[in-house]
Amino acid sequence: MNLVLSLTERCNLRCTYCYYKVSHEARSLVMSNDIMEAAIRLAFERTLSLNQRFLNITFFGGEPLLCMESIRRGVELAKGLVHERFGEDVLLGPPTSNTTSPKFRLRFAVNTNATLLNEDIIEYLKREKFRIYLSLDGPESHHNICRRQVGGEGSFKLIEPHIPVLTKLDTVVLSVITRENMRSLSDAACWIQAQGFRNMTAAVDFDGKWTGEEFDVLAAEYEKLAEFWLEIKRKNVPFYLGTIQDKLKFRLTGQRHRTSSCQVAEGIVACAANGNLFPCTRFISSKPDAPYILGNVFDDPAQIWNGAVARDILDFFSRDKEDCKGCAIRFRCHAHECACTSFYSTGSIHGVSPEVCTHERMLAAICDDAICDEVAAS
Repeated sequence: MNLVLSLTERCNLRCTYCYYKVSHEARSLVMSNDIMEAAIRLAFERTLSLNQRFLNITFFGGEPLLCMESIRRGVELAKGLVHERFGEDVLLGPPTSNTTSPKFRLRFAVNTNATLLNEDIIEYLKREKFRIYLSLDGPESHHNICRRQVGGEGSFKLIEPHIPVLTKLDTVVLSVITRENMRSLSDAACWIQAQGFRNMTAAVDFDGKWTGEEFDVLAAEYEKLAEFWLEIKRKNVPFYLGTIQDKLKFRLTGQRHRTSSCQVAEGIVACAANGNLFPCTRFISSKPDAPYILGNVFDDPAQIWNGAVARDILDFFSRDKEDCKGCAIRFRCHAHECACTSFYSTGSIHGVSPEVCTHERMLAAICDDAICDEVAAS
């Protein structure tokens, strides 16, 4: 089970593509201790009811490092709950092949822009075996195009001092592709790998304004990205480039995004700062009339997990979209498989954005061509 806690809507950056610009418009709400405790207890009990023995808690925002005391409190609460139920047989961090199965495993993660890191915070994250999801688009000239401070200045200089230590931790680099920064995408990915990071993925800002000419530019960058990925794989360099690798993984293994990665039906719940619960991160909002509210952390759990929104999510999860039936790439396509992408690009989990569809067909074809060329050359 994955619990996402939106600790605060406050943020010290104003990234141009931030998808919370509307839902977090006031940027002032902070999660109370009571709500955080109720959310962790709810997720823990939900995990047990699903006969799962793994709970991942991701501290989210806004910028969650503005609420370090809440992060520390949440970690201790979760560890206390597990200890109370299972005793000492508790492990932190991801499963490993050389350990016996514990009665329960906890893992913590944080999504951060890294501008507020300091030695104390880094040591804490290391000690508690946090996974760090780092918002970093690339080198300064690329990163500062979209990731800016409140006053408009770029944010790279605030992150740069921490890059060497972040490369040595369990860090996943999350980059965003926009119409403004796409022309240096492949160079940015090469730079990120050269710093020593081993895990990166880049997601497109689907704003409904992409043109055919812009997709042509992006396609050329993807082709360079695919060639870069093949090159580092030939050299056995450990680097996971999700943008390319995930498309190939789903094709070669026969897996699909919904069942192996998405988990929106029963594997994840996201808690807004006001305690309202949502199916995943992109849905989070403190607005009282926000769509797809599962319930609130203080509601009866039976109503949360069996209400109308939960049933709608299960319906999404269990059948193909009408617009996508017969499409050869539908099981690895974000327009079909990802509830978050469908929601923020169309307003409904059942919608299909022509923009997303066009992008996914393009990216899948480029990835398939790259692996076919590799097979032919070998």
